[in-house]
Amino acid sequence: MKKTIFFLVISCLFLKVVLADYDKTAVNAKAKKYFNEAMVAMQMGDKEASKNYLKKAIGMDENYCDAIILLGDIYNRNGENKDALIQYSKAIMIDSVYSFKRYKSIAEIYYSEKKFDEAVLNFTKFLSFSKISISEKNEVHSKIQNIKFIAEAIKNPVPFSPIKMSSNINSSMPEYYPYMSVDAEQLIFVRLENRNEDFYESKKINGKWSEATRLSSNINTNYNEGGITYSADKNQMYFVRCGDKINGDGSCDIYACIKEGNTWSKPSNQAFNTSLFESMPSFSSDGKTLYFVAANKNCIGGMDIFSTEKTDTGWSVPKNLGITVNTTGNEQFPFIHPDNQTLYFVSDGKPGMGKSDIYYCKKLPNGNWSEAINIGYPINTEGNERGIFVAANGSKAIISRDNNDNGNYDLYEFDLYQNAQPTRVTYLKGVIKDAKTHLPVTANFQLIDLKTGRIVTTSSSNESDGSYLVCIPSGKNYALNVSNIKYLFYSENFLLKDAKDSLPFEKNVDLQLIEVGKSVILKNIFFATNQFELQPESMVELKKLYEFLRTNPTVKILIAGHTDNSGNPIHNLELSNNRAKAVFDYLIDNKIATNRLQYKGYGETKALVANDSPENKALNRRTEFIITEK
Repeated sequence: MKKTIFFLVISCLFLKVVLADYDKTAVNAKAKKYFNEAMVAMQMGDKEASKNYLKKAIGMDENYCDAIILLGDIYNRNGENKDALIQYSKAIMIDSVYSFKRYKSIAEIYYSEKKFDEAVLNFTKFLSFSKISISEKNEVHSKIQNIKFIAEAIKNPVPFSPIKMSSNINSSMPEYYPYMSVDAEQLIFVRLENRNEDFYESKKINGKWSEATRLSSNINTNYNEGGITYSADKNQMYFVRCGDKINGDGSCDIYACIKEGNTWSKPSNQAFNTSLFESMPSFSSDGKTLYFVAANKNCIGGMDIFSTEKTDTGWSVPKNLGITVNTTGNEQFPFIHPDNQTLYFVSDGKPGMGKSDIYYCKKLPNGNWSEAINIGYPINTEGNERGIFVAANGSKAIISRDNNDNGNYDLYEFDLYQNAQPTRVTYLKGVIKDAKTHLPVTANFQLIDLKTGRIVTTSSSNESDGSYLVCIPSGKNYALNVSNIKYLFYSENFLLKDAKDSLPFEKNVDLQLIEVGKSVILKNIFFATNQFELQPESMVELKKLYEFLRTNPTVKILIAGHTDNSGNPIHNLELSNNRAKAVFDYLIDNKIATNRLQYKGYGETKALVANDSPENKALNRRTEFIITEK
């Protein structure tokens, strides 16, 4: 009885609204009676009866616009597009001013059928009427813009051949939000199981992904975990947990863990979290910036992408990325590529293929972001995209797709087309040990742009095993400096400015204690052929040597110059001496005491390797310093 009363009340209210809306058409009483009965039948869920009543009403008065429009609406809701279009067209022919809203309905049907020209034509006709609200005008203008974008995107598809990942990764449950380590040896993703989101991990063994297993119980809980990001060296982790009212500040918060041996520390709630919503972190490979999604008063739309910088005292106040990235809609799933310049994200506030699309943009020299570019069709679909992961090499990517549109997302790999690729990034990895004891050493790393002197990346080796990984973007020349206050520093160079491709580097480094007789090859001291003037790129290394001497005020050194065996031995001896003196002069000019410094050229007399190849000759052409007094 209560159910019947409820439906009658709803029916009466609905009838009142509808009759207030459709009050122009004059019809005979019997036709109006059939119309009212159709409305009640529709509210009771009997669509067939409603259609029959409307057909009878139209039979009594073939110009009864209200009945024709309502019949078209029922067909439209049922997906019977052809019949809906017939009824809407009839109503417009009878009285286009009274029925003008059906131009919009017709446009939306054509849009659903991908008949874009017809959709734009009818949306435009709809806009020609004066009774439209500003918000509705804006909505339709946006739809026209979207349709034009879709039509153009379908005409110009981007290359896309996704391959579903193996059953070791994908299951009968949804998998999404993939994250792969820089060295491509570890894949972490979210799996939704029994309404609970948890992290799963797979490792690449002999070129294949192992069966995914749950991450540590320190991280996975009865709450929902989602969205994970690592530092390049895999020693820091940031992730999201939602619903934790004991340790959390808001609906969703970002937590951090530190690698402690082979385990993870207890997650700590980050200071920038608020009582609102923070989620979907992405950590830059240089260890300086964390990107994330928030919903707060500083948003342009519902959810925006923010960034916060790591400082000596903690995280800086989060900053909105601005209007080239964020819109009046929602931005989600940010992923900053290891090049630290290319940002991929999802938005529903820009012209796109579906409900939300993947976009990318570039960080400009002034720190702002370029206009976002839609990644294209068919990577973007009619549905909701859930982010993208792009590997360090820039050419491989992983995406989560719901091909059957049933909510069962799976992970797919594909080759990312060139225009959407970031700057290729390679990496240096290895282990740092004490040269004498062979025990692991915690050392600090700086990757420095040789041209500008700017520190690109800072990192440190793992204190438990000495392992390290440093990302190296291609297209520039770099100096790498490895240091620990107890040891002599180690330097390396990576000349990638003109390299078209670069495989990863592996280098185990044995750091030497500061002891008399120990030496360091200064691999980033540069001279032109047969010249002894220091080239500008040498300044990075010279500053490191200066800092070492300032930090160790009792140390004295001999600066030694060496050449290969090309040319005249006497000339080589003089050249090497002048090159050593150039370094000596730099240090003297920068107020290092003369009594702490000596220099000497050895020419070709102390070759490290045989001068039997261009590569070996390059090794023999070197500048080094030797500890003479501690």
